[in-house]
Parts: sequence; structure tokens; C-alpha cells
Amino acid sequence: MRCDLSPALSRVRTRGFSLLEIVIALPILAIVSLALVSATIFASRVSRIVCNQVAAKNIAQSYFERMAIDDFDHVTPGNYPSVTITTSPPLYLDSVRNSRCAVDIVITGHGTAESGSANTLVDSDAQWTPSEWVGNTVLLVSGAGRGQRARIVSNSAHTLVLDTNLNPEPSAGTGYMINGGKTVRITTRWTYLGKEYREKIESLVIDWGPRR
Repeated sequence: MRCDLSPALSRVRTRGFSLLEIVIALPILAIVSLALVSATIFASRVSRIVCNQVAAKNIAQSYFERMAIDDFDHVTPGNYPSVTITTSPPLYLDSVRNSRCAVDIVITGHGTAESGSANTLVDSDAQWTPSEWVGNTVLLVSGAGRGQRARIVSNSAHTLVLDTNLNPEPSAGTGYMINGGKTVRITTRWTYLGKEYREKIESLVIDWGPRR
């Protein structure tokens, strides 16, 4: 006896989705779609953050490179002022998105002593962080004690304590440099989606003598 399955197969091939299957499939599709959209948004934000970080570091580096080739005496806060978000003209990370950048510039480790002793040097204009110069070397470059150097064993906000008794002692008007130059700290700041980000570089501008 010959069995004809054509009508049954036809019914299987033409069977559509039931209402229950559609109801079950729609939330799954929505969840998958939401996950894809969220992943795309997240990737876009991460990409933007990375681009901003690269641009901010390049800005900081460009400031330092200008200082490195400038006349040593010209590298001062007055000639390299900090930049705020509202400075005009603005400093842009991305002008299309109006993403602005602030730059904080600190030039330290160089100055003129107010007083001193055989193993201390006092600069009342300094705003050092306690112990930040421990292990570094201070060189007296002008005035009393010129030409001498000593290792720094401790420091407060205004005073360096040295491991060597200097003779003659530094006094008011003695010029000094730590590590043979000016320590420059450049921090770029910007805000993205309500969060502040920062990039910082720190390096030394060396006194090479007169630039030619």
C-alpha cells in the first residue's frame, strides 16, 4: 500500500508562527537589540575618552617642548600661564564637539633663597609638598655659596634640609636649582559626560646656558 505524505509535508512547510511564539520572541529580540545598542554606545564613549586622552597628553607635551627650547630665564609662570576652561580663545580638545581643555602649569625647584644655614636653605615663596625633594640634589647657582651642591634629606613647604654642611652658607639672595633645572608639572583637565578627566606630565627643563 502506497502512503502519500505530500499533504502533511505541505502543512508543515506552510505553518506560521503562533501568537504564543511571537509573544515569547519579541522580548528576546528586544533584549538582544538593547544589548547591541548599549554595547555600541559604550564603545563610542570609550573611543571618545581615549581620543580625548591622547589629545590632552599631546597638548601637555607641546607645552613642555616649547619650554625645553625656550630661554631658561623665560620659563616662568608669567610667560607660561595656566589656561582655564573659559579662557578666550578656548583651548580645544575637539572643536566640533566644543570639548575644551584646561591646563594647570606648575614650575618649581628653582628660585632665590630668603635665608639659610650650613645645612638648610629657606625659600618663603616656595610651596613644596613635604618630602617631595628627598634624594634629589640642590645646586647653588648665584650669590653666597655659589657652585656648591648637596643632597636633600628632607623638606617642608619652604625649607630644604641638606646632607652636607655648606661653606660659605647660603643666605638671602642665593640662587638655587634642584636637579640642575626647573621641574615642570603640566596637568590637562577636561569634562566628558559630567566626569572630569586628567592627563599629567612632569619633566625637567635644564639650564643649558645661552641659547643660540
